[in-house]
Amino acid sequence: MRPGPAGPLVLCVLISACAGNGEGLDGNGRPIGEGPPPGDDDFTVIQNTIFTPVCTVCHAGAQAPQGLRLDSGNSYAMLVDVSSAEVPELRRVAPGDPGNSYLVQKIEGRAAVGELMPLGGPSLTTEQIDLIRQWIAAGAQPPPSALLASVTPARLISSAPAPGEVVTDPVAPMIAVFSRALDANQLLDANVSLTASGGDGRFEDGNEVPVAVRVQMTAAGGTAVWIRSTTKLPADHYELRFRGSGPVAVADLAGRPIDGDGDGAAGGDAVVPFRVAGDAP
Repeated sequence: MRPGPAGPLVLCVLISACAGNGEGLDGNGRPIGEGPPPGDDDFTVIQNTIFTPVCTVCHAGAQAPQGLRLDSGNSYAMLVDVSSAEVPELRRVAPGDPGNSYLVQKIEGRAAVGELMPLGGPSLTTEQIDLIRQWIAAGAQPPPSALLASVTPARLISSAPAPGEVVTDPVAPMIAVFSRALDANQLLDANVSLTASGGDGRFEDGNEVPVAVRVQMTAAGGTAVWIRSTTKLPADHYELRFRGSGPVAVADLAGRPIDGDGDGAAGGDAVVPFRVAGDAP
């Protein structure tokens, strides 16, 4: 991704405690055959055999470090053409260039910052690393599901925090992942907003408080949008809103407004309600 305030890329270790001689377990200590089948394309195989079983132990849900989610709904957008937070001049995945992809450097133990990933081991096998390098060298192609999404209006497919989640880190960035690439020129203050309820958990009373935010995209035409409050968020209920209607709307690269309300047609606002934990003002 191009500039984004994501935290360091961490392919975290799967923590497990297994008794016996390990019979029937794979290299990561899981029962053989557990989980989804590998898949037909390289990225799906990587997702199902590496990211999901190993990385999402930490990098999933509201408490994913720095909002970096590596579950199947988020990982592609969080990795491909995304600048590394540790070494910003490198992308986590640089399509066609595995040697200069920060992901590869981290799993091979040759990154300029930090330690070999997964942290604490076991390290990925040569075959797993070769598969990741092969996928990147071939252009870091998206999974088939992402290609199918390109024929429909852009819609919000995931976010951190997710709707209804409780956030414990009041300075963590917010991340929204859309099904299609968005026009960075349309990510304006007028159509991307964060609002606090004013302490009552409601948003129709007139006492709501707008919160100033900074909005950044991944690479030009990226699907992931990073939103960071300019101040520490106090305990309260919040709404993060992407406007898909009106004279100015969040739109894809073809100029079509997002399908914010999920009805299959362009238009409507995408709203993510969440709460910051603590004593409300």
